[in-house]
Amino acid sequence: MPDRAAQDRGDRPEDRDLSIRESALTAGAVVLATVVYFLLPVPGRMREGSWAFLFSGGVLLLGALIALTIHRLLRATAGVRARGLIVLLCCGVLFFAWANVTLAAIPGQFADLHTKVDSVYFSVSTLGTVGFGDVHATGQLARAAVTIEMLFNLVFLGTAVTFVTGILRQRVQTTRQHATEGRSRGSAPRSEPGRDEG
Repeated sequence: MPDRAAQDRGDRPEDRDLSIRESALTAGAVVLATVVYFLLPVPGRMREGSWAFLFSGGVLLLGALIALTIHRLLRATAGVRARGLIVLLCCGVLFFAWANVTLAAIPGQFADLHTKVDSVYFSVSTLGTVGFGDVHATGQLARAAVTIEMLFNLVFLGTAVTFVTGILRQRVQTTRQHATEGRSRGSAPRSEPGRDEG
């Protein structure tokens, strides 16, 4: 007979199969977003005002999408939360990478940002707060956009840390609960032979 605690933890074969499928879907979503990023054409040189308008709209749309997704993730299981954060992180990095590569087409905005790979590299190093300095914003519009990207990263990372802390806290509580239940089942009082119960 299957262990009840194992069933509660999701150690059943059908749960593992579901988890593998969900992980594959998450990886597929990340790959799809990355392919779309690399296939999406970069518009020619834009006017600064047009770029700022489109960027602002994109940031608002991304913010709304993230707020809606996080609201839904709050009611989800730990695994779904983790996978949702991975997809959100990928979408955020790719959005800012695309914005940066389009802005780099305007002269004087970025130093050494020439390709989409350069832009992903810059966005990931900004997210990781590494900042090697080889690619950097030089123009005022680029500096404003990168500042917004850094603020997004701070909010996103704060949310991610909160979610991960909640997931870990939940796992510790579940483990403790299972250990307590196991001890209470194993330490039930037994009657000793030769003792009177009266």
